[in-house]
Amino acid sequence: MTLEELSAREEIRDALVRYTRGVDREDLSLVRSVFHEDADIQFPESLHQGGLEGFMNFASKEMPRFQRTRHAITNIQIDFDGPNVAYVESYLHADHQGNETHHWKTRMIELWARYLDRFEQRDGVWKIARRELVVDWMYKYPIEGWFDDHPDASDTRRKGTDPFIKPRAGFHGKPGRS
Repeated sequence: MTLEELSAREEIRDALVRYTRGVDREDLSLVRSVFHEDADIQFPESLHQGGLEGFMNFASKEMPRFQRTRHAITNIQIDFDGPNVAYVESYLHADHQGNETHHWKTRMIELWARYLDRFEQRDGVWKIARRELVVDWMYKYPIEGWFDDHPDASDTRRKGTDPFIKPRAGFHGKPGRS
């Protein structure tokens, strides 16, 4: 494995993690940062199918309707098709709790799915050119049984309030957000 391939793998993994952080923290600029501007995004038909602008519009309306979400990416398979294209399958395990404005109301939904991505390196940067969300199964938890009795349990730290996102000095001592 070459140094270029190792570097590409890390950049792709970083994009996957930035996407989940952006979704969970309602940071749309972070979500947008992992896609090429002409990206094609194919979620289930009831959610979104089409370009990046439509997806960002969908996300800007959908994300605030959740009280909390938690997305975890695992089992990342990266297959290169030349030096500038990679096909990536990653497993997704996500928890969602709607708020009163969501059709789930305050129900907890657990999702097991996969992202099937085509990453392309353009101008030296790896981003998603095409994403498909394949839902494997979902579970709706009963309303009774959930509790938030810890004083910080309901503080989901969305909309820029999470302590991890404060600027830090980067690898070369320059301020960054990593």
